[in-house]
Amino acid sequence: RNWAMAGGLDVVFASRRGNYLGSLVGGSSTSKADRVRAQIRIQDLPEGLDIARSIITAKVRKQIVVLQRFGRREHADLVRDAIAAMQQVLLILPDCTSTAEAMGVEGAAAAAYFPAFGALFPEGLRFDHRTRQPPLDVANSALSFLYTILLGECVSALYAAGLDPAFGVLHRDHDNRPSLALDLLEELRPLIADQVVLSAARVGALKADHGRTEDGRAGIMLTKAGREAILSAYERRMLTMTRGALPDFAGSLRRHVYRQAQRLATAIVSPGTPWTGLSWR
Repeated sequence: RNWAMAGGLDVVFASRRGNYLGSLVGGSSTSKADRVRAQIRIQDLPEGLDIARSIITAKVRKQIVVLQRFGRREHADLVRDAIAAMQQVLLILPDCTSTAEAMGVEGAAAAAYFPAFGALFPEGLRFDHRTRQPPLDVANSALSFLYTILLGECVSALYAAGLDPAFGVLHRDHDNRPSLALDLLEELRPLIADQVVLSAARVGALKADHGRTEDGRAGIMLTKAGREAILSAYERRMLTMTRGALPDFAGSLRRHVYRQAQRLATAIVSPGTPWTGLSWR
């Protein structure tokens, strides 16, 4: 840990089931009191709700892209129906008057998305719905694992942008969870994690035998080989270079995560500055 801190490397801790536990951040963190005050203040401003709605819009639109890009002929009816339901849900979003209502819209979109997404997996890895705490199959275990890894990167990006991950806009602060990091994570779930897990399954890197159980504990955990396969695919995805996802910005997807954190900081500190999701390139 001392070596990591001295080298400016953040350390992310996860449980054996892939749940985010916390992070060690170097002493050079740039979080400032005025930004923390702005984070707390915007939670009760109309501009905060605007950001929350934009976060959900970005996520749902990327979920739609996942289904469109990875659906095959045999999935046509299921994908079409799921996308139609998600597009209808998005029409409700502008009328939401609270983040709780907005989260309800997000939940309705997820209920349409995951059955269709799970059907895109190869035989032996398909699932009907999202399960977590604990995940009940290999694919859901891989998703939970990768969401945790990506959440850690979001925490680091927010600290680098001078924000406190505890004070969210869409996700309100609760217990010890990094609520703002969960906000930043939302659009990255389908853009990065969902695509990585599905692609790994389709090329045979993630296999049905990459799950294991423990005596006396429910759920499925990834084996070491499963974690290594997912991490390798994830790192390749994060190093993918892209241009045009944000105006006048180019770089790896990892750089885009940090850029989105900076844009979120601007929207929070300067209410009225719009925040928009990444364009999928």
